[in-house]
Amino acid sequence: TLGGNFVNEARVAVAESPVKFFAELGDASTRNTDLFANQAGFHLAFPLVTGASASPIPQGRNAWNLMIEDSVSWLRGNHSVTFGGTFTHLQTTSYNSSLVPTVNFDVLTGDPALGMFTTANFPGASTAQLTAARQMYALFTGRMSSINGDARLENGKYVYMGNAQQDGVMREAGFFLQDSWRWKPNFTVNAGLRYELQLPFYPLNNSYSTVTLESICGRSGVADRSNVEQACNMFQPGNMPGSIPEYINFGEGEYAFKVDKNNWAPSLGFAWVLGERNGILGAILGDESVLRGGYSKSFSREGLTNYTGRYASNPGLFLFNEPDRNASNGNLGPLPLLLRDPSRHGPGAFPESPSYPFLGSINDSVNRFDENIQVPWAESVSIGLQRALGRNHVVEARYVGTRSGDAWTTYNFNEPALVENGFLAEFRQAQANLQANIAAGRGATFRYFGAGTGTAPLPIYLAHFSGVPIANAGDSSLYTSSLFANSNYVNPLTMWNPNPFAPASTSSSAGLYGTPTFRANAAAAGLPLNFWVANPDKLGGAIMTGGGGKTYYNSMQLELRRRLVNGLQFNSSYVLGNAFESQRFGGGFRRPRVMRRDAGSPGDLTHAFKANIVYDLPFGRGRRFASNAGAVMERVVGGWSLGMNSRVQSGVLVELGNLRLVGMTADDVRKMYKLRINENQRVFMWPQAIIDETIKAFSLSSTSATGYGALGAPSGQYFAPPNGPDCIEVAPGFGDCGTGTLVVQGPWLQQHDIALAKRIALFGRSNLELRIEALNAFNQVNYFPNSGIGGTSTTAWEVGSLNGTNAARVLQFIGRINF
Repeated sequence: TLGGNFVNEARVAVAESPVKFFAELGDASTRNTDLFANQAGFHLAFPLVTGASASPIPQGRNAWNLMIEDSVSWLRGNHSVTFGGTFTHLQTTSYNSSLVPTVNFDVLTGDPALGMFTTANFPGASTAQLTAARQMYALFTGRMSSINGDARLENGKYVYMGNAQQDGVMREAGFFLQDSWRWKPNFTVNAGLRYELQLPFYPLNNSYSTVTLESICGRSGVADRSNVEQACNMFQPGNMPGSIPEYINFGEGEYAFKVDKNNWAPSLGFAWVLGERNGILGAILGDESVLRGGYSKSFSREGLTNYTGRYASNPGLFLFNEPDRNASNGNLGPLPLLLRDPSRHGPGAFPESPSYPFLGSINDSVNRFDENIQVPWAESVSIGLQRALGRNHVVEARYVGTRSGDAWTTYNFNEPALVENGFLAEFRQAQANLQANIAAGRGATFRYFGAGTGTAPLPIYLAHFSGVPIANAGDSSLYTSSLFANSNYVNPLTMWNPNPFAPASTSSSAGLYGTPTFRANAAAAGLPLNFWVANPDKLGGAIMTGGGGKTYYNSMQLELRRRLVNGLQFNSSYVLGNAFESQRFGGGFRRPRVMRRDAGSPGDLTHAFKANIVYDLPFGRGRRFASNAGAVMERVVGGWSLGMNSRVQSGVLVELGNLRLVGMTADDVRKMYKLRINENQRVFMWPQAIIDETIKAFSLSSTSATGYGALGAPSGQYFAPPNGPDCIEVAPGFGDCGTGTLVVQGPWLQQHDIALAKRIALFGRSNLELRIEALNAFNQVNYFPNSGIGGTSTTAWEVGSLNGTNAARVLQFIGRINF
């Protein structure tokens, strides 16, 4: 205290939270084959079996925080002024190791055993069943399809399956000034200003790597440095003004991005006691009504894992791809690679230590932050009127709205160029070829058979499968690859849910540029390196964290309160609101952001009613009944109270996704989405007819005459995939073919908790309190709904979880002594 009206308060706080997991496995001496003798020193990923073996990952972390703040309170006249500042130091340390490599089992292309797994040897087997048989055979015979390990930086050197450590810091400082000014006896103003300076994250060692914007955009080149959503030249096959991406050191003390210095956060609020009014206004407002309003802006701080996770995704601290042995890296050697041959189980080639700049692997990703990223912010506005209802009740109505902006989001600039490179049109032709060949009895193949056969050339497929130049694609004799009949490439051609993104992907089994062989074939055929993606040298992704996300929320809130009078008090409220958030679809580069209702969990709750009631029963001394009770009678009839908490709210919103509605409208869908319990006490949200027909609509076959599976074609009302014979979306989820988004409301939630309490005086001011509480007293079952859409079995449509704090009635008995 520095004077009668001047007080200074300083605080220092330190927090630390060291955590370790599987520490007994973290020592290098334990990472040997002796501990895993029955697994040949590997973590075996058993096909078709979930959770067959544990995969402990030794790791630890510690978040060390220091906060210093000082505030001064100064009373002067009608002003109550507070000002001061804060400083925060946030530091993270973490380490982890994968312990042992992981082995996957399958029979790969090039393995002599692959020829066994055909429908000729397995009559009637589906593609999925053939895959299951192939994988189980591979497990029993020890055929390894990949050995996935990593190398981690230890003391400046890469160690296979080593233990890497990350260290980083973020700091922030700010000051504030706040004044509560009683301008008039019935009018108070609160005004303030806060300034926040968030310094970007920086590492405490030299373990991380980063990249420039040029490396994010790669060979396609930079388009606009000032706009993160237009940073790279995208969807321009053959235009390659850029360069080969390379990694550089993200060194000790180096900032992740530029400092955002424009973080001023004003606040303004008022409270106005309106006083007595006459006439109609007086009848509406009553006496001594209070009008309140306010505006404030604030800034949020991102968690440290947002930084460490982004930079750890770059090779440097970890090498994830180079040490792997797999078909994509082309380093498995002669097939089959067997578990019984340990001389071939070593890691792929990787450098001894990081040497900057370095190129990394084609399967790596490049990751960085937008250098102009801003600190996320939120604004809140409220205005409300409070009015007395008699002497004991108050009602209040107010509007509350919030807006947020510059929310961080992730951009991957390697979105495939389906349209610009002509592949979408060729994909459509492949569909037509498949149907023509099936109709002509040539089998389930989409190859070109020559003029007059009802099929057409497929130069892009041919280039990747066989390396044939585009100019020679009209020669049907060159279509000799068995991949034209491979189910991985045939299945995406289904009539009722075509999926061009499967071949236009990095998948090693179904993608046209997912293996070194296919990429080499495409280059030999004359296709440009950026034929598919903007950064073809980094197929793991060209990823940048930037701003652009935003939300808004509007609500009307009503409250009715009663002070404690005659033993009864309560507080009740009702909220009507809706929330929206910006969403990006299909990578976000082909379509603009759109504002959609927040259907998260719980997301947007349209209606919510809450009430809290306490009633002291009118028995015993000082009460209406038995007010003159003696000591014994008082202990029997006095001190009883009844309490109740109630919550009733509209159901959670469920996003059905991007669909086609057949035989029904969006309003029809919203009306039919309600609880249904069948004769076997199974819970669903849809009529059984909708479920049955939708299962048919999603049970597809690319080789049947109708395009549907064994269940046949759907009819009546049902949901269907958005893509079809007439339309294929190049921005998945946006709604070019389907609904884009369709939100329905789940069942209402109700929960009522009731408590009965009894206090018994003991001696002096001590008493014994006995309580019985019934949580969810009426045993209301609150289901957490799902959509089920897309599931091809009835069980996938079942409601499988409950909503609410107490899923069933809970009775608890409590006794305590107060003294």
